[in-house]
Amino acid sequence: MKIEFIIPTYERTNHLTTLIGSLMSQTNPNWTAHIIADCPDQKFVTKINNIVKFFDDERIILTMLNKRYNDWGHTPRNIGLDSAVEDWVIMTGEDNYYVPTFVEEFLIAAKNPITQFIYCNMLHNLTNNSYLPIKTKIELGWIDIGCAAYMRRCIGDLRLDPTYPESDHTFISRYLINLTEHFMPITKIDKVLYVHN
Repeated sequence: MKIEFIIPTYERTNHLTTLIGSLMSQTNPNWTAHIIADCPDQKFVTKINNIVKFFDDERIILTMLNKRYNDWGHTPRNIGLDSAVEDWVIMTGEDNYYVPTFVEEFLIAAKNPITQFIYCNMLHNLTNNSYLPIKTKIELGWIDIGCAAYMRRCIGDLRLDPTYPESDHTFISRYLINLTEHFMPITKIDKVLYVHN
């Protein structure tokens, strides 16, 4: 069982390096990272290729889009969902990162055969590197798409709406409605395992 991280990116290589570094530091190695670059310019192409070469890990997959979408990362995430292969999927941002036990804790929770949605608490960077711990709730403003894992086979045809900034939360809501209809439980890990910037 593995977790696949879907990571849209544009031109923030410093953040992306921190995120990939946090994945490389995971105590459980059962993850893959699909980085989807939103039509970067040549300078960024060089930088991102250097990042991938630096980490030199077959778990890191890179896709360069030849069209710029500039839609909060929603279309790149949808492209990632269309090509996802692992059991569990997490859609995150290039500027977020994960504590070293994130994958381990999530995959322990995923061992429950009827669990279809897992999420954790997070630190949220408000401004000027002032971080606030948040006890996440499944409500707009209280959860981020990057602290939640979705079972790939339960996603179906759900996709993010590229015209709506908060489509990531809509995705969570629609996914959970689908699960509720099938009486599938959700699991919350009551620990801060994710940093949202």
